[in-house]
Amino acid sequence: MVTGGGQIHSPRYPNAYPRNLLLSWKLMSTPHTRILLEFDGQFGLEEPENNVCRYDFVEVEDISETTTIIWGRWCGRKAPRAITSRTNHIRITFKSDDYFVAKPGFKLCYSLVNDPPLLSFTHWEVVTAVSEVTEAPLSVDDLDDVIAGFSTVEEILKHLNPQTWQQDLNSIYTHPNYYIARSYYSDRKHKGEYGKCLQ
Repeated sequence: MVTGGGQIHSPRYPNAYPRNLLLSWKLMSTPHTRILLEFDGQFGLEEPENNVCRYDFVEVEDISETTTIIWGRWCGRKAPRAITSRTNHIRITFKSDDYFVAKPGFKLCYSLVNDPPLLSFTHWEVVTAVSEVTEAPLSVDDLDDVIAGFSTVEEILKHLNPQTWQQDLNSIYTHPNYYIARSYYSDRKHKGEYGKCLQ
């Protein structure tokens, strides 16, 4: 249970992390709170292949009783921007394969936000509705393969959300300062410097 601030980082940070890892951290805060994640700017994982983080990556998921929303999967040298969860339950996954490793890995700081979870958020409801009619959800690897088969963001949005893809596409261009959580991955590039975690 998250009651204050803390840190999560790849093993041996800021040195090269080990191979063949699959680590998962689950953070849960009290009701009517959310969780803020801030990645350290000293970030380095194995580079993506064709702009897809297939090998070494860190992934963040927002979890509710009915569905999971993936905020993103990141690798390479660009630290993700700050993330405020939509609920009071979040999962961070770190994976490394058995080939190349990089350094320094990743480090993030988490803290509490005293706002109620955004369960009524419009896009959350859309994803929940889609999840309810899906009999066999794709695994992370299967979803990764599906998305890798598309060449544009528009094609991905049409495939994942045929009813709302145009609205989603417009959101990307009209709200550049934040990312609307969806049930797919995005190798986002963000500008800006991120400070080290406060102790």
